[in-house]
Amino acid sequence: MKKVAKLLTGLALVLSIVGIALGQTKPIQVLMVGGGGSHDFDRWYRQEDTKTLESTGDFQVQYTDRPDSIAIYLKQADILILSNNQPIDEKGQAAITKFVEKGNGLLLLHAAVWYNWEDWPAYNLNYVGGGSKSHEKFQAFKNYVVNPSHPITQGVPQKFEFQDELYRHVPDSQAKGIEVLAIGQSKETDAVYPVVFTVKHRKARIVGITLGHDEHSHQHEAYKALLINAAKWVAN
Repeated sequence: MKKVAKLLTGLALVLSIVGIALGQTKPIQVLMVGGGGSHDFDRWYRQEDTKTLESTGDFQVQYTDRPDSIAIYLKQADILILSNNQPIDEKGQAAITKFVEKGNGLLLLHAAVWYNWEDWPAYNLNYVGGGSKSHEKFQAFKNYVVNPSHPITQGVPQKFEFQDELYRHVPDSQAKGIEVLAIGQSKETDAVYPVVFTVKHRKARIVGITLGHDEHSHQHEAYKALLINAAKWVAN
């Protein structure tokens, strides 16, 4: 048994060396946090978005809907994806702040760009650059890529449409600013709102995607391309 164990250990070492020689790298470790109300986080974030990311071979996703586990899981994470709207305790808030302020990537999906946490105003100010307090009724609306040269919008149609909640996302004038990459146009007023944007930060790469209510978005090729591209971009 000892000889077999040594052989397996040796084989694993050889495979590791071969992988390095071939330019293969370990997958990016992703912590995705979901949970809360008004959305099926388990189905569309834990299952669908995890499948989309891991299908590339570039990511390994750890999903949790327990905010009290954030501080533990972040120790092994390369990037953080927040999709939740449930409360995050002080320990979780502190862990996220430390993670981002060290320069690690942050991707905010749908519910996480809302004004969720009155006890954590720095979140919306520093990491969302504003936020949403309302959305239009669930319906199809047009989205337009306004910065086609950015890595996050590569492979995304210049115009795409699916049913979703158009968040009335408003930048905060007190924040450091956002760069809008794609906009959604209201069917009710023709007003436009940011649906994909980056948030200016001194160290970290941060992206917000306001889209993502259910299968109409999560299974749409444009959304999947944005998700993959954004996760890769914040990881660099």
